[in-house]
Amino acid sequence: MKTFDLQDKIIAAGLALGVFLFLSADLGAPGVTWDEAYPSFHDSKRQAAWIANLFSSASSFSQETIDLYWESTSDHPTIQRSIAAISYLLFSPFLDEIIAFRLPVAFQFSVLIASIFLFLRLFVPKNSSVAGALSLVFMPRVFGHAHLANLDTPIMCWWFWAAIIVFLVYHGRMRPIWFGLAFAIAFGAKLHAAFLPFPLLAWAAIQWFFNRDGKSEVGKRIISAVFWACILTPVLYIGLQPWLWHDAIPRIAHRFLGYAEKVPQRPIPLYYFGTIYAGNTPWHYPLVLFFFSLPPVVLLLWLIGLLPPLFAKTLWGRGDSRIAPTSRPVPASNWISLNGGIHLFLLFLFVTPLALLLLPMAQGYDGCRLFLPAFPFAALMVGFGFDAVLSLLRRRMNFIIANSLVFLLMLVPPLYSYYKIHPYYLAYYNELAGGIRGAKEMGMETTFYCDALKKDFIEVINAIIPADKSLKPCSMSFAVIQYYKDRGWLREDIHHDREPPWDFYLLQCRQGMFRETEWYLYKQQKPLAEIQVDGVPLFKLYGALK
Repeated sequence: MKTFDLQDKIIAAGLALGVFLFLSADLGAPGVTWDEAYPSFHDSKRQAAWIANLFSSASSFSQETIDLYWESTSDHPTIQRSIAAISYLLFSPFLDEIIAFRLPVAFQFSVLIASIFLFLRLFVPKNSSVAGALSLVFMPRVFGHAHLANLDTPIMCWWFWAAIIVFLVYHGRMRPIWFGLAFAIAFGAKLHAAFLPFPLLAWAAIQWFFNRDGKSEVGKRIISAVFWACILTPVLYIGLQPWLWHDAIPRIAHRFLGYAEKVPQRPIPLYYFGTIYAGNTPWHYPLVLFFFSLPPVVLLLWLIGLLPPLFAKTLWGRGDSRIAPTSRPVPASNWISLNGGIHLFLLFLFVTPLALLLLPMAQGYDGCRLFLPAFPFAALMVGFGFDAVLSLLRRRMNFIIANSLVFLLMLVPPLYSYYKIHPYYLAYYNELAGGIRGAKEMGMETTFYCDALKKDFIEVINAIIPADKSLKPCSMSFAVIQYYKDRGWLREDIHHDREPPWDFYLLQCRQGMFRETEWYLYKQQKPLAEIQVDGVPLFKLYGALK
């Protein structure tokens, strides 16, 4: 069995370190987002207080104390917020608390990049593996979410890690217990992990059915992986969430049933091609958003990577695959056996997060946020596509020139987009959509998460609004405004909790949440100040209604 060489390990470590340093230098750039202001930061601070006083009080583990510090309005697990709490305790004395809360997510994303590189090295050369790994960094919306202390990037990371471990367990490259551990952590990151076993079991069943040799051993490994997941998931889920230590069964039931009831009862509106949808997401929404969210060259390489057997010979066919070496020729159309079934595996794992938005109780909103787990598998496809393109070009030109040309085509447009859009990564639309300006004209939502509301615009608000005046936040979370007040960034004498009439309006241009007043402000009123990207407003400050 082949292993990674020293150069592979150095490249993987270099990728992780480089991405982490790049992210760390930029973590304070996006504004505080909807879910960060509440409940993420709020819950993490309370958990940090409990951890700091853990051994100084005899009642730390009492139900009253646990409920005081650990009860949350969120139906999702608190484990990632606990990690943020530890980061807050360690780094907030030296760094701004926003950066301290966001560091763990940046770290996980950086390790994810290295993981994509190493997994691709099982199939393609180093250059294609680097390209595939970095393609995830070149996806602006994904890179934007990697800045934020929410649950979406962690579930993307652990969904990926748990999935590829199943692939490696199937082929005897890892022990089944590692899947149990990875899935347990994924389930502790966000409840969406409950859907992960479906594509994995479907893929494993298909592979097992068509497998000629070693069916018994493969079956034992998969059953063992399922066993460890069933054992470790409840242990870690309950063990790492103190709120579940008391009255565990009714509290778990309350959490899951509460989430299932909340989704259909409180639909979140979506603005999509000029129409507002509330809880009835069009089937094509996730696919269209995916196509609009990747830089064109990355998107093209992804499309090529979908069907690599049609474009180039693979390492499997050359007899040096690291999964199951063979010298036998493999039919180019055989998706099941080629490269150990990797192409069917990637297709299943890519499609599942998008398809989840089409379930009866599911909703699509917030751009790509709810199907982020699809993107690492798209990055793996980009690696295969990059290798396929190079296989074609190297017949016509020098390999170094071909490699440099394709890599630069993949690198330069996203960097230019970052230069134009920084730090409003979540407002990115690619050239197929005509950029954010074209997306606005098509009737797409231009922003959604309050990340565009930065400290410098808060200072503009402070300078414009006189003392003891009221400010109405529109199409956004009041918790974000309260957070900026608590930090002392927004003046205390600017009141956002009074009754109408309002003296000033702060409008986030999330058109899905617009009602009559918001549309009137957006289309008829002249703003006193605004945040724009390429001429498209993301936030506007207005005076009183006229």
